[in-house]
Amino acid sequence: MAWLKKSLSKIKNYTALCYFILVLILFLPSAITMPSLSFRSAIVTAIGVDKNDEEISVSVLALSNISKSEMNENSKLIQGTANTLANAISSLEASIGRRVRMGHVGYVVISRDFSDVNVADVLSTLIVTGNVSNTVPLLMCEGKASDVLDNALKMEQSSSYKMREMINNEFNETYTKDISIDAFLKGYYSDIGVSTLGYVVLENDKTQGIESSSQGAEQSSGQSSQSGGQSGQTSEQNNVISYKTQHAVFKDGKFAYLFTEQEMNGVNWLVENNLQKIIDIDGISEQGLVDATVTFSIQNQSIKPVVSFINGRPYITFEISLTLSPVELIQQNNTQKSVKLLKLSDNMQQKINEVIKKDVALALQKMRENKTDVIGVYRILYSHYHRFMDFLDTLADRQDFLRYVNIGVDVESFINSN
Repeated sequence: MAWLKKSLSKIKNYTALCYFILVLILFLPSAITMPSLSFRSAIVTAIGVDKNDEEISVSVLALSNISKSEMNENSKLIQGTANTLANAISSLEASIGRRVRMGHVGYVVISRDFSDVNVADVLSTLIVTGNVSNTVPLLMCEGKASDVLDNALKMEQSSSYKMREMINNEFNETYTKDISIDAFLKGYYSDIGVSTLGYVVLENDKTQGIESSSQGAEQSSGQSSQSGGQSGQTSEQNNVISYKTQHAVFKDGKFAYLFTEQEMNGVNWLVENNLQKIIDIDGISEQGLVDATVTFSIQNQSIKPVVSFINGRPYITFEISLTLSPVELIQQNNTQKSVKLLKLSDNMQQKINEVIKKDVALALQKMRENKTDVIGVYRILYSHYHRFMDFLDTLADRQDFLRYVNIGVDVESFINSN
């Protein structure tokens, strides 16, 4: 029996070897001659969506496989136009002869021309058609999204600065509201239907920001399932990409209004993850100061909303505690004074309180006028479900509930002793 087992073992080994050789014969030639994934696909790092009358234009920054001597990426701006977003993406792919891969997208820019369109539908198409991640930052721009991407490309080509890195810094370390696609859709499908986007503009002011030179883009156009490539160039421009401490507010997926920078400050004071870094206090005339302006760095902030119901009406007091550090002092008479010796007096406490209350009042006025609960009042009151529902039942328009909620601010400030 031993010789039989040995023979069967040899047969099995020969069979496996034959299968291996067969696989090599069938697949090795095609594997060797097949182009790499980078030559068969366009790896997209940014998306811009514009609305031109009845057509939609999609602009993408796609990595190029042409090598560069510098240690940075080489990208190309490509555009596709059609009557729908899905067809515009298809048109783009047809014109360049490659599949568009959007798994590495760093940000999405939507033109303000979409102000009369439900942006949630646009995002759903990007997620389904392009497999764009829900965590990608989403911004609205003044003007054309293609111009923003064009300037971002030129900025990356002429310097080491990348727009996606600047966006991640601005909206993760400076701005308070989450501006990801996921946050927008969560707001859209919530009971209040309110979402916010970051806001970016192109300015001709060359004294701030990073100047970029815009020289146009490869373009493609298409209608329905038909596509055809056409190349062209936009006019050369010199612009500065500027981020505004603003947010575009959407109601039920459609653009409602823009917060001013001061109104956005008011929103930031009332949310848990306030990322504001400084606060300016004017008109300080004490401790040897004359009409001075003191800038405080916000080292730490805690906020606690305290809810009560009086005669069925909700009252919320936001108790804010600030740990501050004075970092700059400017006097009108140019007298020198060490900022480190500054003490936080009752007068300064009062002025800080007044500044915050003014910012909050402006934000609340804008939100109440437009029936948009950006600061999460609905969520806070929902924890007192029965009393809150009873309150809503007394209103003729539940969407206007914010107008009837009494909201106050109580600020306590401390100087960092370190």
